[in-house]
Parts: sequence; C-alpha cells; structure tokens
Amino acid sequence: MKNIFKIVFAAIVGFLLISCEKDEDRAVLGNPSPSALTASATTFVLLKDDAAKDAVRFSWQAPSFGNNIVINNVLQFAVKGTNFAKPKEVILGAGTTSVSFKVQDFNGILLGAGAPIGSQSQVEVRLKSTTESSAVAPVYSSVIPLTVTPYALISYVYAPGAYQGWNPATATALVSENSNGIYTGYINFPTDGLEFKITPNRSWDGAYGSDNGTTLSTSAGNIKAPGVGSYKLVVDLNKSIIAMTPFRFGIVGSATPNGWATPDTKMTLNNATGIWEATLALIAGEMKFRANDAWDINYGGSGGNAVAGGDNIQISAAGIYNVTLDTNNMKYTLVKQ
Repeated sequence: MKNIFKIVFAAIVGFLLISCEKDEDRAVLGNPSPSALTASATTFVLLKDDAAKDAVRFSWQAPSFGNNIVINNVLQFAVKGTNFAKPKEVILGAGTTSVSFKVQDFNGILLGAGAPIGSQSQVEVRLKSTTESSAVAPVYSSVIPLTVTPYALISYVYAPGAYQGWNPATATALVSENSNGIYTGYINFPTDGLEFKITPNRSWDGAYGSDNGTTLSTSAGNIKAPGVGSYKLVVDLNKSIIAMTPFRFGIVGSATPNGWATPDTKMTLNNATGIWEATLALIAGEMKFRANDAWDINYGGSGGNAVAGGDNIQISAAGIYNVTLDTNNMKYTLVKQ
C-alpha cells in the first residue's frame, strides 16, 4: 500500500513539474506601456543631390506584451492634423529597435504621407506595435513632430505600341510626380484596333500587358486601345491596373468658329512631342484652352505663358492660325499664316 502511495505521489509531483515548465513556455499577455520613440533629427530640407546620404535614424524600445509574445512594429507617418487617418506605413524587421533612412528613401516616405513638394510642412511619426492576436489593441508610441521640405521625386513608365512603331526608345512616357506607383500620360491613337504595352524602362524587359483592358500582368497579351482619338492613361502598379478615358484639349471663345458654345474646336495630340496642335480660322476676340468641352481644366494667359484658370487670350487680327498648347512646360503659341 505504501508503495502504491509513493508511486501516486511521484506521479503527481512529476505532473506539477511538467505543468510548471509548460507555464513558463506559454505566451502570456501583459499590460504593455507605450514604447519610447526617438529621432536623430526633426527638421529636414531634403535635396535630390543628397539622395544617397543619411537622412534620419529612428530608435525605440518596443513595449512588452508578456512572455513569448511576437510583436510587429510599424512606423506611421502622416501630415499633421490628419490624426493618422491614412498614414504612410513602413514595416519594420522583427526584433529591430532602430531604422535608418537615406535621403531618397525618406523623401519618398514623406511624399507618400502627403507632404507637399518644395514647401515646408509638418509631418508626424509614431510607432505602432501589435501582436498576432486581433483581440489585443495596438499600442502606439508618443508622436514626434517633424518639419520637412521634400523634393520632387519623378519616375516614369512607358507605352510602346502600334501607334508609334513598337519602339520602347521613343514611346510616350507616363509620369508619377512623387514616385507613388501611379503613372499618368496621354496618347493619341490615330486609327482603330491599335495595341500597346507598358514597360518599366525603355526596353521590353518586364513589359506589362492586359487580357481584359484593366488588369495588368507581365504574362498577358497586348493592351487594346479603346478606340480612335486621344486618351488619358492611368497606370497603378500598386494594384496592377490600367484605366483609359477619352481626353482632349479644345479651343473655345469669341474668336473661334463656335464662340463660347460647345463643341470646342478640337486639338490633336502630337505623340512625339506631347504638344496639342490645331490649325483654325480665328477672328478678333478672345479664346481659351480647355479639356473635354468643360471648365474643370482650362488655360488662359498672355505672352505665350499658359496659366491654369488664367485670363482670356486676346486675338487682335483675323486669320488662319497654327495653335499649340504645351501643358508640360505651360506654354502656348499662336502663329498667323
């Protein structure tokens, strides 16, 4: 009987020891306090010439959620006053306690957060810490205010196709003003049934096509143009999609054949130069350039300088005019034949 008691007692003790070991290994959630985030600098005037230089270093001590709890940290950047409604997020490596950014990378983050190009603004940064459990609320560090002046970070993709002889070297460029993965450009398709592709560089490497006219893929066929005429193309490489909508500039005003009424005198986009062109009869009076027979986008001005929403352009003498509008350089020309 005594032997049986000893055996049972030993079994109970062993079970308790094993249970203790399991408790030590078990993930236990605690009540974390906010982490402490610091920055090596808080005022930045960023320059493109310094792109490869060090810009800033952020350091932190992540909050402790308890034993064996995996913590995911993210830096969030947002324009001051937005309350981090749509922050630009930078995912941090597991177990890291600091991160450094070069000028070019930090500039891209600030633009992604919505900081205006070339002017001083306030951007806020904080550390967001989460666990794998959705039942545990995120923990945020205190907010660090930054005074920043980012520079324009322009990038391009290209659209070689039948409209220009399938030559990537001379294809129309689509522009992303802040390198956020969204590119915009304009193409004139002179005939029906034309096709093209989107390329990251002026070569065929990594070319994107589309089998449905919307979704982009490097394994898809050529993209089919919607029809004849000029179109605005928006390529979003973040979502791998393309959108094509009719777009053209026209000339309107008392000096034009149709006066201030629609339709405007159509202009034609020169794919090689990116300049809108028209030849038309004008009389003494006034005129403006506008897009799609509407006033949402319109240009006026004087002395050949195109100004968004500017004053009416004066025409002093009647005649046949060659007219151009260069929206890339904000210039226009009026040459009487």
